[in-house]
Amino acid sequence: MHIDELIDAIVPHLPFHSVEAAQAFLSTLAPDDQIALISALYFGRSHLGSDCVNEDFLPYLRSGQMNRLWEQDSIVPADFATILYEKGSNLASYYDAFQRATNGSGYDRAAY
Repeated sequence: MHIDELIDAIVPHLPFHSVEAAQAFLSTLAPDDQIALISALYFGRSHLGSDCVNEDFLPYLRSGQMNRLWEQDSIVPADFATILYEKGSNLASYYDAFQRATNGSGYDRAAY
């Protein structure tokens, strides 16, 4: 699923009121879509207040190395629901920052 569709799907549920609620949402998604949401949230957190992708991230993003699976080797799927729950109301800001920074840099999120 396109990352924008995933973000559109998750935002109405935010903040999750429990780990179980986050897990119920995640259970409707394919594993690659789950990690895409996790990768996008950490990308966005690193770009709060930015209107474009930081110079440190841009080469990885443009090369395709930084993609929806970026956090796959760092975070185990069993932790995804806890992460989404613990980020609380910040999640919407992280996803907004992800979209704003990638828009500002002209990145085609269809590649994410």
